[in-house]
Amino acid sequence: MSTGFKGPVVHGTCSTNEGYKYRTGMGMMPSSEFRVMHEDFDSIFTTNAIAGWAAIIDTGCTNVTNTTATTGANGVMSMTSDTTSEGSALYGAKSFQLISGKRFFMECRVQLNEVTDNAFQFGLSDLTATSNPEDLWTTTAANLVTFGILDGSAAVQMLCDKSDSGSTAETGTISLVAATWHRLGIYYDGGTQIQGFVDGDLAITWAQAFASTAPTAVALAPFLGHLNGDGSGTDTAFVDYIRIVSER
Repeated sequence: MSTGFKGPVVHGTCSTNEGYKYRTGMGMMPSSEFRVMHEDFDSIFTTNAIAGWAAIIDTGCTNVTNTTATTGANGVMSMTSDTTSEGSALYGAKSFQLISGKRFFMECRVQLNEVTDNAFQFGLSDLTATSNPEDLWTTTAANLVTFGILDGSAAVQMLCDKSDSGSTAETGTISLVAATWHRLGIYYDGGTQIQGFVDGDLAITWAQAFASTAPTAVALAPFLGHLNGDGSGTDTAFVDYIRIVSER
């Protein structure tokens, strides 16, 4: 009987060249060749976090299991805020690196109730400060690479910084849609290119000087964070999963 796999499942192609190119040739499960982390948010939340993660919570904000059937089936986290400039974040240990010669991607599936007055970013941060959710992507952190949206625009934006180089956010060609699931992806090709994807389509290629703005060979922590931008009422980010795959 023929199958769709041409090699071991740990090396199975996860996409075609038509989309999600960052998944192609990368592992689907941990192996001696690939490190894989997949968090599906199906564990019990204790004080706004689950095992292996830490939370940053502003007043009036929560990270909890979403139990609404239409959006919460199969493991979804709700990040909810009810006040302007307040939000929450979830972050892990500083156990990932962008390494020259090693491909890396990070992906999450997210839905936002509002996209022009919210901020949602995910990626890697050196955790310079952890007092506020936005510290993970807006502080003068020495090293970070993040992707998502910033307050005031539905267009995706990427941030990269190395050794506090003063780099600025870059805007992509794709905008998010409210109340719609999107898969956001960050891809490092192992060379000198970092890209951001929306639903498998390329949205941005980081254009600033790679050597001075890309945080390679630095220990970084995975994170995702949400911030209410308009203060008109409750804003929520639903996060279905976060997945990281890197070549060893």
